[in-house]
Amino acid sequence: MERHEAAAGAAAAAGGTGTRRTGGAGRLATQARPGTPQDGRPQTRPGPRPDGPSAAEPAAAAQELAARFAAAEPAAADLLATRVFGAYGARHLGGAPQQAEPAPGTSWWHGPTVHHSTSPLFRPLGYRRIRREAPAQAGTRPTGGGRHRKPERPAATGDPAATTELRTAARLLMAHPLVTADGPHGAALALIRRHAEPLAEHFHTLLGYRLTLGPAHARLHKAPLPGRPLAGLDPAGYAALARALAGGPAPAPVRALLDEWRLPAELAADLLTAPPLPAAGPQVTVRRLLAETPVVRYDDLAPAERAHLLAAAPAETERFADFLGLTAEIRAEGVALFDPADELTDLALPGPGTLAQAALLLAERLVEDLRPAAAENAPPAVLVPDALIDGTLGDITDDYGMSAGWDAGYLADLAAFRRDALDLLHRMGLAAPAGRTWLLLAPAARYAPRAEPEPPTGSGRHSRPATVPAAGRGRDRQAV
Repeated sequence: MERHEAAAGAAAAAGGTGTRRTGGAGRLATQARPGTPQDGRPQTRPGPRPDGPSAAEPAAAAQELAARFAAAEPAAADLLATRVFGAYGARHLGGAPQQAEPAPGTSWWHGPTVHHSTSPLFRPLGYRRIRREAPAQAGTRPTGGGRHRKPERPAATGDPAATTELRTAARLLMAHPLVTADGPHGAALALIRRHAEPLAEHFHTLLGYRLTLGPAHARLHKAPLPGRPLAGLDPAGYAALARALAGGPAPAPVRALLDEWRLPAELAADLLTAPPLPAAGPQVTVRRLLAETPVVRYDDLAPAERAHLLAAAPAETERFADFLGLTAEIRAEGVALFDPADELTDLALPGPGTLAQAALLLAERLVEDLRPAAAENAPPAVLVPDALIDGTLGDITDDYGMSAGWDAGYLADLAAFRRDALDLLHRMGLAAPAGRTWLLLAPAARYAPRAEPEPPTGSGRHSRPATVPAAGRGRDRQAV
């Protein structure tokens, strides 16, 4: 829902989302230069060349781009920024269910959960996630302790060590599409270069992405995606960033971002002048959503995309298991890829800190109260009464706020706490706004206890009175 609401308002300004349909996206930057390879080979940019972009080309592109940013609405500017810079990381749910996969067609409302691993949420605020190793299997080998290392899947052919390195490089690029020699991941450039050909081929074939290599950088050109803004930048900030990439002055937020990116000159020019990605069909659109977003719900897809995912979900998710080490949950409402190592995501849920802990508790308790009773034909979402949100948040704040060391500002401002906790659930695909109220989406149930015949009612002082008889629970609530 987030993808389609944002895309509808931004398509005219950004030429389409890139995960869906594109129209005129080439106007946002200079047109593709003759001879641009589209065959999956990595493009190399060794420095200024006679046929390369002139100094005037990035400057002219920056001015045009800055004008487009300045004239855009915030959502359109955010989408345009993902089209031009593509600096967002993949986002996936965390936590791996221990139960076996259920029968096909099982709803998230009544399927396996990860509640056993997320219930001890109240860790110190300085808690740091520790990577969990998968049990060793026959035919596999240890992968080492790198941050983006994954348990290796048995390879039918080829060198298992090379397969591990390829996956490590691919995961890094999905998490950090701009890798520079002087940046925090500069040490990985040699690994990316060593596997540049298969990386480029995999990204091109699977996602329609383009890999560009320069003397001091690697860039994975990603498609436009709603809901992934550059933190701290509004349309004016994006305009300033475009001008700064061409050598103009940079205000403080832009300077902080450029200091983090540490872009060499050829990458700055590439960000301003690179041609757009080709339009994506239903198959590639679905793959991009699987690779970049926490949950792909059938209800959010166009008919052709929905038909493809329904028919090919096992095969598509197996591709991502091989390439990125992601595990699939295929449910009646859609498909989610999650990372067993809880690493390949720009937002952590479960995770440490006030918002992550409170949001997960909020989802858990709302599921317990609103979960559809019937296991068959369960709705993909249920409407959440405002009073229930406020009461549940009040309960968990009373129960855990002080003992868990939650942020004092949130404890003193429950309106802001509610807003930001719901926003996090929205960005993770577990809740969605519906006018002035909210929908609880079926994937939220993966973090709640298993369904019981008669779920317990809330007992906190903020909870609603338990006025609905147990036999009627699950039948009187409004489904969407």
